[in-house]
Amino acid sequence: MKQSITQQVANITGISDNLSLEVLRDKIRFGTEPDNPALIRLWFSLDSPNPYQSSISQLRQHHEEQFKLLLETVADELIPAHWRCLCLDNIYKPLCSLQKISNDEESELRLKRLFNELSITTRYVEHSLYY
Repeated sequence: MKQSITQQVANITGISDNLSLEVLRDKIRFGTEPDNPALIRLWFSLDSPNPYQSSISQLRQHHEEQFKLLLETVADELIPAHWRCLCLDNIYKPLCSLQKISNDEESELRLKRLFNELSITTRYVEHSLYY
């Protein structure tokens, strides 16, 4: 019987699915493995909601949380610059997902605010992103 990626990670690490996601989020947020870019791909593959089992508001909240985690990492100048740049390179994924499910003026406005927040934050920290 073929196991899902989540099950494989749980078997390797010996931790449950939710806990393994929390560990991945912490590793990404605090840059504890800055030379392991596969963590971000793994996190996105494990932390993707099922659009058929989630409401639009649940999907929106989920993608906004992903965005915020990556943005907080980008803004944290104590984390190695190359890891922060990798997070910045991947921050478009939750934004694109939000854009796909944007279906009214309110959601469009929320998306614009996130883009604005990204713009302001990167302006603030850009001097520390590039060596």
